[in-house]
Amino acid sequence: MADDPMDKSHDILVIGAGPAGSSAARTAALRGAKVLSIDQKRNLGSPIQCGELVSQWIFPFLPSFSRSIVQTIDKLITHIPNGGPFEMKSPGFMLDRSLFDRELATSAILSGAEISIGTKALDLTSEGVIIEKDGKRKLIQSKVVIGADGVDSIAARRCGQPQIERIFALQYEVVLFESQSHADIFFDKDYEGGYAWFFPKKRTANVGIGIVASKMSHLPELLDRFLNHLKESGKLPKIEIVSKTGGSIPCNPRLKSLFGNVLLVGDAAGHAHPITGAGILNAVVGGEIAGRVAAEAVLKGDMGYLKNYETQWEEAFGKTLTYGAMKRKFIEENWGRPEINFINLIRKTWVGFKEYYEERRRQSGLKFRRN
Repeated sequence: MADDPMDKSHDILVIGAGPAGSSAARTAALRGAKVLSIDQKRNLGSPIQCGELVSQWIFPFLPSFSRSIVQTIDKLITHIPNGGPFEMKSPGFMLDRSLFDRELATSAILSGAEISIGTKALDLTSEGVIIEKDGKRKLIQSKVVIGADGVDSIAARRCGQPQIERIFALQYEVVLFESQSHADIFFDKDYEGGYAWFFPKKRTANVGIGIVASKMSHLPELLDRFLNHLKESGKLPKIEIVSKTGGSIPCNPRLKSLFGNVLLVGDAAGHAHPITGAGILNAVVGGEIAGRVAAEAVLKGDMGYLKNYETQWEEAFGKTLTYGAMKRKFIEENWGRPEINFINLIRKTWVGFKEYYEERRRQSGLKFRRN
Protein backbone atom coordinates (compact mmCIF):
# COMPACT_ATOMS: atom_id res chain seq x y z
CA MET A 1 0.00 0.00 0.00
CA ALA A 2 1.25 3.49 -0.86
CA ASP A 3 2.32 5.81 1.93
CA ASP A 4 -0.51 7.81 3.42
CA PRO A 5 0.21 11.52 2.80
CA MET A 6 -1.62 12.26 6.05
CA ASP A 7 1.17 10.52 7.99
CA LYS A 8 3.92 12.74 6.57
CA SER A 9 5.04 16.29 7.25
CA HIS A 10 4.87 18.75 4.38
CA ASP A 11 6.48 21.98 3.35
CA ILE A 12 3.14 23.49 2.39
CA LEU A 13 -0.40 22.52 3.29
CA VAL A 14 -3.16 24.02 1.15
CA ILE A 15 -6.67 24.15 2.60
CA GLY A 16 -9.12 24.02 -0.30
CA ALA A 17 -8.77 22.48 -3.76
CA GLY A 18 -10.70 25.04 -5.78
CA PRO A 19 -9.09 27.28 -8.43
CA ALA A 20 -6.97 29.19 -5.89
CA GLY A 21 -5.88 26.17 -3.89
CA SER A 22 -5.06 23.90 -6.82
CA SER A 23 -3.17 26.70 -8.59
CA ALA A 24 -1.14 27.28 -5.45
CA ALA A 25 -0.48 23.56 -4.98
CA ARG A 26 0.57 23.08 -8.59
CA THR A 27 2.91 26.08 -8.61
CA ALA A 28 4.56 25.19 -5.32
CA ALA A 29 5.04 21.55 -6.32
CA LEU A 30 6.63 22.53 -9.62
CA ARG A 31 9.22 24.47 -7.65
CA GLY A 32 10.16 21.41 -5.63
CA ALA A 33 8.15 21.92 -2.45
CA LYS A 34 6.39 19.00 -0.76
CA VAL A 35 2.74 19.96 -0.98
CA LEU A 36 -0.46 18.49 0.44
CA SER A 37 -3.83 19.95 -0.56
CA ILE A 38 -6.93 19.03 1.41
CA ASP A 39 -10.60 19.62 0.68
CA GLN A 40 -13.64 18.67 2.72
CA LYS A 41 -15.59 17.87 -0.43
CA ARG A 42 -15.63 14.29 -1.67
CA ASN A 43 -16.45 15.44 -5.19
CA LEU A 44 -14.29 18.42 -6.17
CA GLY A 45 -16.13 21.17 -7.98
CA SER A 46 -19.58 20.15 -6.72
CA PRO A 47 -21.98 21.63 -5.94
CA ILE A 48 -21.39 24.43 -8.44
CA GLN A 49 -21.74 27.85 -6.82
CA CYS A 50 -20.62 30.00 -9.70
CA GLY A 51 -21.99 31.84 -12.73
CA GLU A 52 -19.22 30.09 -14.74
CA LEU A 53 -18.51 33.09 -16.99
CA VAL A 54 -14.82 34.00 -17.22
CA SER A 55 -12.73 36.48 -19.16
CA GLN A 56 -10.65 35.40 -22.15
CA TRP A 57 -7.59 36.03 -19.97
CA ILE A 58 -8.21 32.73 -18.21
CA PHE A 59 -7.08 30.81 -21.31
CA PRO A 60 -3.31 30.74 -20.53
CA PHE A 61 -4.10 29.26 -17.12
CA LEU A 62 -6.18 26.34 -18.40
CA PRO A 63 -4.50 22.91 -18.16
CA SER A 64 -3.19 21.73 -21.52
CA PHE A 65 -5.69 18.86 -21.46
CA SER A 66 -8.66 21.04 -20.55
CA ARG A 67 -12.16 20.23 -21.82
CA SER A 68 -13.88 22.64 -19.45
CA ILE A 69 -14.80 25.37 -21.96
CA VAL A 70 -18.47 24.94 -22.85
CA GLN A 71 -18.78 27.84 -25.29
CA THR A 72 -17.28 31.21 -26.17
CA ILE A 73 -18.88 34.55 -25.36
CA ASP A 74 -18.34 37.51 -27.67
CA LYS A 75 -20.10 40.40 -25.97
CA LEU A 76 -21.97 41.54 -22.88
CA ILE A 77 -25.36 43.24 -23.15
CA THR A 78 -26.41 45.36 -20.15
CA HIS A 79 -30.11 46.04 -19.58
CA ILE A 80 -31.33 48.96 -17.44
CA PRO A 81 -35.01 49.88 -17.15
CA ASN A 82 -35.73 52.83 -19.48
CA GLY A 83 -32.06 53.07 -20.36
CA GLY A 84 -30.77 50.20 -22.45
CA PRO A 85 -29.72 47.82 -23.75
CA PHE A 86 -26.02 48.62 -24.02
CA GLU A 87 -23.52 46.39 -25.80
CA MET A 88 -19.82 45.99 -25.16
CA LYS A 89 -17.25 43.60 -26.55
CA SER A 90 -16.40 41.19 -23.78
CA PRO A 91 -14.71 38.05 -25.14
CA GLY A 92 -14.71 35.20 -22.70
CA PHE A 93 -15.83 31.65 -22.00
CA MET A 94 -18.55 29.75 -20.23
CA LEU A 95 -16.94 26.99 -18.19
CA ASP A 96 -18.06 23.69 -16.82
CA ARG A 97 -16.89 24.80 -13.39
CA SER A 98 -17.05 21.33 -11.86
CA LEU A 99 -14.81 19.92 -14.59
CA PHE A 100 -12.55 22.99 -14.43
CA ASP A 101 -11.89 22.45 -10.72
CA ARG A 102 -11.12 18.77 -11.21
CA GLU A 103 -8.78 19.55 -14.09
CA LEU A 104 -6.84 22.04 -11.98
CA ALA A 105 -6.61 19.50 -9.15
CA THR A 106 -5.41 16.86 -11.61
CA SER A 107 -2.78 19.26 -12.94
CA ALA A 108 -1.58 19.87 -9.38
CA ILE A 109 -1.24 16.13 -8.77
CA LEU A 110 0.62 15.62 -12.07
CA SER A 111 2.98 18.40 -10.98
CA GLY A 112 3.86 16.55 -7.77
CA ALA A 113 1.32 17.73 -5.21
CA GLU A 114 -0.74 15.31 -3.12
CA ILE A 115 -4.46 15.84 -2.57
CA SER A 116 -6.73 14.39 0.09
CA ILE A 117 -10.49 14.81 -0.47
CA GLY A 118 -13.10 14.39 2.26
CA THR A 119 -10.63 16.01 4.64
CA LYS A 120 -11.75 18.92 6.82
CA ALA A 121 -9.48 21.48 8.45
CA LEU A 122 -10.50 21.99 12.08
CA ASP A 123 -7.81 24.24 13.52
CA LEU A 124 -4.41 25.78 12.91
CA THR A 125 -1.48 25.40 15.30
CA SER A 126 2.12 26.56 15.31
CA GLU A 127 3.08 23.16 13.87
CA GLY A 128 0.45 22.75 11.17
CA VAL A 129 -3.23 21.96 10.74
CA ILE A 130 -5.53 19.71 12.73
CA ILE A 131 -7.71 17.82 10.29
CA GLU A 132 -10.55 15.32 10.37
CA LYS A 133 -10.89 12.50 7.86
CA ASP A 134 -13.16 9.46 8.09
CA GLY A 135 -14.06 10.43 11.65
CA LYS A 136 -10.44 10.54 12.80
CA ARG A 137 -8.48 13.63 13.82
CA LYS A 138 -4.77 14.23 13.48
CA LEU A 139 -2.19 16.97 13.17
CA ILE A 140 -0.63 17.48 9.75
CA GLN A 141 2.72 19.19 10.16
CA SER A 142 3.51 21.96 7.69
CA LYS A 143 5.90 24.89 7.43
CA VAL A 144 3.44 27.08 5.49
CA VAL A 145 -0.35 27.01 5.31
CA ILE A 146 -2.27 28.44 2.36
CA GLY A 147 -5.91 29.15 3.19
CA ALA A 148 -7.86 28.81 -0.05
CA ASP A 149 -11.05 27.66 1.66
CA GLY A 150 -13.63 30.18 0.47
CA VAL A 151 -15.78 32.87 2.03
CA ASP A 152 -16.25 30.88 5.25
CA SER A 153 -12.52 30.22 5.57
CA ILE A 154 -11.48 28.34 8.71
CA ALA A 155 -7.95 29.63 8.09
CA ALA A 156 -9.16 33.24 8.22
CA ARG A 157 -11.16 32.64 11.39
CA ARG A 158 -8.25 30.96 13.15
CA CYS A 159 -6.12 33.98 12.21
CA GLY A 160 -8.60 36.16 14.09
CA GLN A 161 -10.24 37.65 11.02
CA PRO A 162 -13.92 38.68 11.01
CA GLN A 163 -16.48 37.29 8.59
CA ILE A 164 -15.85 38.77 5.18
CA GLU A 165 -18.29 41.23 3.61
CA ARG A 166 -20.41 39.50 0.99
CA ILE A 167 -23.40 39.57 -1.31
CA PHE A 168 -25.76 36.62 -1.68
CA ALA A 169 -26.83 34.91 -4.88
CA LEU A 170 -29.35 32.36 -6.11
CA GLN A 171 -29.01 30.69 -9.51
CA TYR A 172 -31.03 28.26 -11.60
CA GLU A 173 -29.76 26.36 -14.62
CA VAL A 174 -32.51 26.35 -17.23
CA VAL A 175 -32.98 24.74 -20.61
CA LEU A 176 -31.98 27.09 -23.43
CA PHE A 177 -34.18 26.57 -26.48
CA GLU A 178 -32.21 28.87 -28.78
CA SER A 179 -28.44 29.24 -28.53
CA GLN A 180 -26.78 32.64 -28.16
CA SER A 181 -23.18 33.84 -28.09
CA HIS A 182 -23.55 36.81 -25.73
CA ALA A 183 -24.12 37.21 -22.01
CA ASP A 184 -26.81 39.43 -20.49
CA ILE A 185 -26.77 41.55 -17.33
CA PHE A 186 -29.98 43.08 -15.94
CA PHE A 187 -30.26 45.91 -13.42
CA ASP A 188 -33.42 46.71 -11.52
CA LYS A 189 -34.12 48.81 -8.42
CA ASP A 190 -35.37 45.63 -6.72
CA TYR A 191 -31.96 43.93 -7.16
CA GLU A 192 -30.42 46.05 -4.43
CA GLY A 193 -26.68 46.47 -4.72
CA GLY A 194 -26.48 43.76 -7.38
CA TYR A 195 -27.87 42.51 -10.66
CA ALA A 196 -29.43 39.58 -12.51
CA TRP A 197 -27.69 37.56 -15.19
CA PHE A 198 -28.39 35.27 -18.11
CA PHE A 199 -25.29 33.30 -19.15
CA PRO A 200 -25.71 30.78 -22.01
CA LYS A 201 -24.07 27.32 -21.93
CA LYS A 202 -25.02 25.84 -25.32
CA ARG A 203 -28.20 23.92 -24.42
CA THR A 204 -28.69 25.44 -20.97
CA ALA A 205 -28.19 28.83 -19.34
CA ASN A 206 -27.28 30.04 -15.87
CA VAL A 207 -29.92 32.49 -14.65
CA GLY A 208 -29.40 34.18 -11.32
CA ILE A 209 -29.53 37.22 -9.08
CA GLY A 210 -27.06 38.58 -6.53
CA ILE A 211 -28.05 41.22 -3.94
CA VAL A 212 -26.91 42.72 -0.65
CA ALA A 213 -27.09 40.55 2.46
CA SER A 214 -29.95 42.49 4.04
CA LYS A 215 -32.25 41.53 1.14
CA MET A 216 -31.22 37.90 0.69
CA SER A 217 -34.58 36.56 1.91
CA HIS A 218 -36.17 38.07 -1.20
CA LEU A 219 -33.98 36.11 -3.63
CA PRO A 220 -36.43 33.24 -4.46
CA GLU A 221 -39.26 35.68 -5.21
CA LEU A 222 -37.02 37.99 -7.24
CA LEU A 223 -35.59 35.13 -9.28
CA ASP A 224 -39.06 33.76 -10.06
CA ARG A 225 -40.11 37.21 -11.23
CA PHE A 226 -36.97 37.51 -13.35
CA LEU A 227 -37.66 34.14 -14.98
CA ASN A 228 -41.19 35.27 -15.81
CA HIS A 229 -39.76 38.43 -17.34
CA LEU A 230 -37.47 36.33 -19.53
CA LYS A 231 -40.45 34.26 -20.61
CA GLU A 232 -42.64 37.28 -21.35
CA SER A 233 -39.86 38.93 -23.34
CA GLY A 234 -39.46 35.79 -25.47
CA LYS A 235 -35.94 34.97 -24.29
CA LEU A 236 -37.22 31.77 -22.67
CA PRO A 237 -40.28 30.26 -24.39
CA LYS A 238 -40.64 27.88 -21.45
CA ILE A 239 -39.11 27.77 -17.98
CA GLU A 240 -37.54 24.37 -17.48
CA ILE A 241 -35.21 24.23 -14.47
CA VAL A 242 -32.60 21.46 -14.33
CA SER A 243 -30.65 22.56 -11.23
CA LYS A 244 -30.60 25.13 -8.44
CA THR A 245 -27.70 26.53 -6.47
CA GLY A 246 -26.83 29.48 -4.29
CA GLY A 247 -24.15 30.95 -2.13
CA SER A 248 -22.30 34.07 -1.10
CA ILE A 249 -19.62 36.10 -2.85
CA PRO A 250 -17.02 38.32 -1.15
CA CYS A 251 -17.45 41.97 -2.10
CA ASN A 252 -14.59 43.64 -0.27
CA PRO A 253 -10.93 42.51 -0.17
CA ARG A 254 -9.39 41.82 3.20
CA LEU A 255 -6.88 44.45 4.26
CA LYS A 256 -4.49 41.71 5.37
CA SER A 257 -3.85 38.30 3.83
CA LEU A 258 -0.63 37.18 5.55
CA PHE A 259 -0.53 36.05 9.17
CA GLY A 260 2.82 34.60 10.16
CA ASN A 261 3.13 31.48 8.02
CA VAL A 262 -0.51 31.53 6.87
CA LEU A 263 -1.46 32.99 3.48
CA LEU A 264 -5.08 33.67 2.49
CA VAL A 265 -5.98 33.54 -1.19
CA GLY A 266 -9.05 33.56 -3.45
CA ASP A 267 -12.43 34.07 -1.79
CA ALA A 268 -10.83 33.56 1.62
CA ALA A 269 -8.90 36.79 0.99
CA GLY A 270 -11.81 38.57 -0.73
CA HIS A 271 -10.17 38.47 -4.14
CA ALA A 272 -13.44 38.51 -6.10
CA HIS A 273 -14.30 41.76 -7.88
CA PRO A 274 -16.49 43.84 -5.51
CA ILE A 275 -18.88 44.91 -8.28
CA THR A 276 -19.09 42.00 -10.73
CA GLY A 277 -18.40 39.17 -8.26
CA ALA A 278 -15.99 37.61 -10.75
CA GLY A 279 -13.31 35.72 -8.86
CA ILE A 280 -11.97 32.78 -10.86
CA LEU A 281 -9.17 34.59 -12.70
CA ASN A 282 -7.94 36.38 -9.56
CA ALA A 283 -8.14 33.10 -7.67
CA VAL A 284 -5.90 31.38 -10.20
CA VAL A 285 -3.44 34.27 -10.45
CA GLY A 286 -3.40 34.81 -6.68
CA GLY A 287 -3.01 31.07 -6.14
CA GLU A 288 0.03 30.93 -8.39
CA ILE A 289 1.57 33.88 -6.53
CA ALA A 290 0.91 32.23 -3.15
CA GLY A 291 2.32 28.91 -4.29
CA ARG A 292 5.43 30.47 -5.79
CA VAL A 293 6.21 32.70 -2.79
CA ALA A 294 5.51 29.90 -0.30
CA ALA A 295 7.79 27.48 -2.15
CA GLU A 296 10.58 30.01 -2.37
CA ALA A 297 10.27 30.82 1.33
CA VAL A 298 10.55 27.12 2.21
CA LEU A 299 13.44 26.45 -0.17
CA LYS A 300 15.31 29.53 1.06
CA GLY A 301 14.59 28.57 4.67
CA ASP A 302 13.37 32.13 5.20
CA MET A 303 9.77 32.58 6.36
CA GLY A 304 10.27 36.35 6.19
CA TYR A 305 10.16 35.95 2.41
CA LEU A 306 6.41 35.33 2.70
CA LYS A 307 5.84 39.10 2.94
CA ASN A 308 6.34 39.18 -0.82
CA TYR A 309 2.97 37.47 -1.24
CA GLU A 310 0.93 40.55 -0.32
CA THR A 311 3.18 42.82 -2.37
CA GLN A 312 2.88 40.67 -5.48
CA TRP A 313 -0.87 40.04 -5.49
CA GLU A 314 -1.51 43.71 -4.78
CA GLU A 315 0.63 44.59 -7.80
CA ALA A 316 -1.29 42.08 -9.92
CA PHE A 317 -4.87 43.11 -9.11
CA GLY A 318 -4.97 45.08 -5.85
CA LYS A 319 -5.76 48.45 -7.45
CA THR A 320 -8.67 46.93 -9.35
CA LEU A 321 -10.14 45.50 -6.14
CA THR A 322 -9.63 48.71 -4.16
CA TYR A 323 -11.32 50.77 -6.86
CA GLY A 324 -14.15 48.24 -7.07
CA ALA A 325 -14.59 48.37 -3.29
CA MET A 326 -14.91 52.14 -3.49
CA LYS A 327 -17.60 51.76 -6.16
CA ARG A 328 -19.33 49.08 -4.05
CA LYS A 329 -19.54 51.51 -1.12
CA PHE A 330 -20.91 54.23 -3.40
CA ILE A 331 -23.59 52.07 -4.98
CA GLU A 332 -24.83 50.69 -1.66
CA GLU A 333 -24.97 54.17 -0.09
CA ASN A 334 -26.95 55.61 -3.02
CA TRP A 335 -29.19 52.73 -4.05
CA GLY A 336 -32.84 53.65 -3.61
CA ARG A 337 -32.27 57.32 -2.84
CA PRO A 338 -35.14 59.14 -4.63
CA GLU A 339 -32.96 62.05 -5.67
CA ILE A 340 -30.47 59.76 -7.44
CA ASN A 341 -31.00 58.98 -11.12
CA PHE A 342 -30.88 55.17 -11.28
CA ILE A 343 -29.47 55.01 -14.81
CA ASN A 344 -26.66 57.39 -13.92
CA LEU A 345 -25.94 55.41 -10.75
CA ILE A 346 -25.49 52.20 -12.73
CA ARG A 347 -23.38 53.90 -15.39
CA LYS A 348 -21.02 55.16 -12.68
CA THR A 349 -20.76 51.80 -10.91
CA TRP A 350 -20.86 49.10 -13.59
CA VAL A 351 -17.67 48.02 -15.36
CA GLY A 352 -19.36 48.05 -18.78
CA PHE A 353 -19.59 51.84 -18.88
CA LYS A 354 -16.87 54.45 -19.40
CA GLU A 355 -18.25 56.44 -16.44
CA TYR A 356 -17.08 53.65 -14.13
CA TYR A 357 -13.44 54.42 -14.92
CA GLU A 358 -13.50 58.22 -14.81
CA GLU A 359 -12.43 58.50 -11.16
CA ARG A 360 -9.76 55.86 -11.61
CA ARG A 361 -8.17 57.88 -14.40
CA ARG A 362 -8.07 60.85 -12.04
CA GLN A 363 -6.67 58.66 -9.27
CA SER A 364 -3.99 56.87 -11.26
CA GLY A 365 -1.84 56.62 -8.13
CA LEU A 366 -4.49 54.59 -6.27
CA LYS A 367 -2.91 52.04 -3.96
CA PHE A 368 -4.31 49.07 -2.11
CA ARG A 369 -5.55 50.11 1.34
CA ARG A 370 -3.42 48.86 4.19
CA ASN A 371 -3.94 49.20 7.93
